[in-house]
Amino acid sequence: MDIYLEGLKFFTNPMMFMFSGFGVLIGIIFGSLPGLTATMTIAVFISFTFGIDATLSFAFLLGLYTGAVYGGSVAAILINIPGTPNAIATGLDGYPLCQKGRAGEAIGIATVSSAIGGILSVFVLAIAAPMVASVALKFSAQEYVGITLIGLSIIAIISTGSMLKGLIGGLLGLVIGVIGMDPITNFPRFLFGQAELIEGVSSIPVMIGLYGISEMLMQISEEEHGIVIDQAVKDIIPSFSDIKRLLPTITRSSIIGVIIGAVPAAGGSIAALVAYGQEKRFSKNPELLGTGVIDGIAAPEAANNASTGGALMPMLTLGIPGDPMTAVLMGGLIMQGLRPGPLLFKQQMPFVSSIFLSLLLSVIFMLVFGLFGAKYFARLITVKKQYLIPSIMVFCLVGSYAINNSTFDIWILLISGLIGFFLRKVGFSPAPIVLGLILGPIFEDNLRRSLILADGQWSTFLTRPISLFFLILTLILLFGPFIWNLIKGDKSTDII
Repeated sequence: MDIYLEGLKFFTNPMMFMFSGFGVLIGIIFGSLPGLTATMTIAVFISFTFGIDATLSFAFLLGLYTGAVYGGSVAAILINIPGTPNAIATGLDGYPLCQKGRAGEAIGIATVSSAIGGILSVFVLAIAAPMVASVALKFSAQEYVGITLIGLSIIAIISTGSMLKGLIGGLLGLVIGVIGMDPITNFPRFLFGQAELIEGVSSIPVMIGLYGISEMLMQISEEEHGIVIDQAVKDIIPSFSDIKRLLPTITRSSIIGVIIGAVPAAGGSIAALVAYGQEKRFSKNPELLGTGVIDGIAAPEAANNASTGGALMPMLTLGIPGDPMTAVLMGGLIMQGLRPGPLLFKQQMPFVSSIFLSLLLSVIFMLVFGLFGAKYFARLITVKKQYLIPSIMVFCLVGSYAINNSTFDIWILLISGLIGFFLRKVGFSPAPIVLGLILGPIFEDNLRRSLILADGQWSTFLTRPISLFFLILTLILLFGPFIWNLIKGDKSTDII
């Protein structure tokens, strides 16, 4: 308990409240706009936290995270276009309820369910994360090789449509990650005569380019420029009787969200869909789901937002991002000079406890802004792209330059954006590239240290029980779905 009380001292600073609230507000705004994902939102604004105190920085970033994940429900309910992929299941009942003239009620239920799910996930994170970290402190280089291999195998899982494309994207990230000084010999690699590359490619401009610039180019290539909402958003605050009736659904779905969120690569979209499916199983009237009932909104939204705390757990304790959003947040930690993993809990526990409290604060701000500002956020959907896209482009350019005051980072941003755009056009996702870029150097460093300690004997990874367990788990993640399809007699795969 003392470690959490120690973190409370950061909240004597009113700037914590300002940064958190501002982050939530921006997150909801961006999350409400169809096509602007939560990952892109964090990637665009992460560079603006450079030079800011780490606790204030993460109060802002976690506000973005929480707000953007929730904000996707607004567009899903009003126009049946999820603002973020996590809100796909919300639209199944949210939009039919909106068509009945009850859009305000739908948004209110989504807001309260999101807040309850988010609060539960904070408590689970605060209790479970230190225990996981205490076990991880006993890991050596061999175990970290296994952990990073699990993280790299996630690349195949999060790939949209094709495992092969995901692995190619991850390989591209690994190649970018080896640019710079060799971690063991300090020999420069792949500099191509550019002195700016001696410390490696800065991950933040790459992430902003892959998510921000490429997304804007994708938006430009589409024809739709604005959407009209033809009904007022009113009666947003739900009744106490509705909340009381939905509590079992919200609690059950929140637990699902925390568990699935803690599984690397699963994420909020899977948590929401699983919770929606479970609601159909437990519902007394399952045939009504999909026709516009509040139960079908409460379940996915509670799970979706509960997954945020769950996804932070592997990122903070093991240094493995739980989803693409936490992969970008991990880049923010590294930018602050902090390395995610068990040592973070040992050396920076007051900062870690401030993360738990910041996440709780951001959920509270989300509840307040969601209930009292929903009608204003709804109007954002009508913003035309010709005004929105240039503004975001400016944020991307200014943010990338501000990290090192370097025009070289702007070139990295633009090149990454163009590469990301063309890769998206041919069906590649930027998430595997980001994971490869972040986890690649960690994997290389620990792999080479392990071999040096074992005099070059590869069997060192098989003779250590935990390392062997991680290797087996990696093989299951990579080849499990393929083997399962063969057992079922389904010879078709999504490898290609």
